[in-house]
Amino acid sequence: MEKFEKYHPILTPHFTLDWLTASKVKDIFELRHDKKIAALSGRDIDEDIEQTATYVNRTMHAIMNNEALLWGILDRRTDKFLGTLCIWHFNDQKNTAEIRFEVLADQQNQGIMSEVLGHMSSFAFAELGLKSLYAITQAKNGASQAVLKKNHFQLDKTDTNEKGTLRFYLNAPNNEA
Repeated sequence: MEKFEKYHPILTPHFTLDWLTASKVKDIFELRHDKKIAALSGRDIDEDIEQTATYVNRTMHAIMNNEALLWGILDRRTDKFLGTLCIWHFNDQKNTAEIRFEVLADQQNQGIMSEVLGHMSSFAFAELGLKSLYAITQAKNGASQAVLKKNHFQLDKTDTNEKGTLRFYLNAPNNEA
């Protein structure tokens, strides 16, 4: 697998995906401090901007160590920070990984993730050589489930858990399970 640090920026028709260090920490903090977004993602909130700065530093360290990929999503016209997308939790064979995304509250339902998720799923298969992707979403996060389904992810009906989450998966083309 190639060094992860080379995978930036990535352009879609309307968005730029770049390292979090290309965005202002205060903009990332807005996303990571939002209690509703954190709850829908199943993560803790950042209590202060220092926690966000630490998060950005840890993220960049993981990228440089080929452990994870995480991009800030920017509007190509305005360079406004809109959210994040991560590919991480690779299995030992490095052929399956989790994809995770978040969008600022005022940017939800704008079609951002429909475009970005489709583009980055193709990227994960073509560039990273993954055979499958999975996403874990809170059972109450209907918007996340809708965008996953729109991008051909399927509900994993064999993944039964009691954590209030659902698991979706997408196999690489010509790698149907």
